[in-house]
Amino acid sequence: MIQLTMELNSTGIPSPLPQKKRPFFLEVLCIFSWVYFFVFSMLFMAGFLWSGWVTDAINLYAPVSRYSGLDVKLRLAAYAVLFILAFSGIILIWNLKRTGFYLYGVSSITIAFMQLLLPGVTFSGTIIIIVLLILFGLYFRRFR
Repeated sequence: MIQLTMELNSTGIPSPLPQKKRPFFLEVLCIFSWVYFFVFSMLFMAGFLWSGWVTDAINLYAPVSRYSGLDVKLRLAAYAVLFILAFSGIILIWNLKRTGFYLYGVSSITIAFMQLLLPGVTFSGTIIIIVLLILFGLYFRRFR
C-alpha cells in the first residue's frame, strides 16, 4: 500500500509534493551553463549548416594548414553533439540527477581534450568548461 505524506510549507498549508532542496548557487550555475552551452551548440549547428563558408574563412585566416570541407563539417558536428549532450546533462543536474553529472562530465572532458589538441584554440573556453565541471562536482552529494 502506498502512503502519501503531506508536508507543511512556510504558510502552514499542507503541500502534497515535497519541494526539492536545490541550493541557490547551483541554480545560478545551471542557468549560466544553460545559456553558455545553448549559445555554443547553436553556433556549431549554424556553422555545420554553412560549413562551406566556414571552411573558406578558416583557410583564409589560418594559414598553417588547409582544411577540407568534410574535416570542418565533422568537427563542427562533433562539437554540436557534445555541447547538446552537455546541455542535456545540465537539465538533469537541475533535477538533481547523478546521471546528468556523468553526462555533463564525459561531454565536457571530451570537449576540453578536443580543444587542447587543436592548434590555435585559446584556453579560455577550456578553462570555463573545467571550472564548471569542478563547481558542479561540489554538489555531487546532493544528486540522486
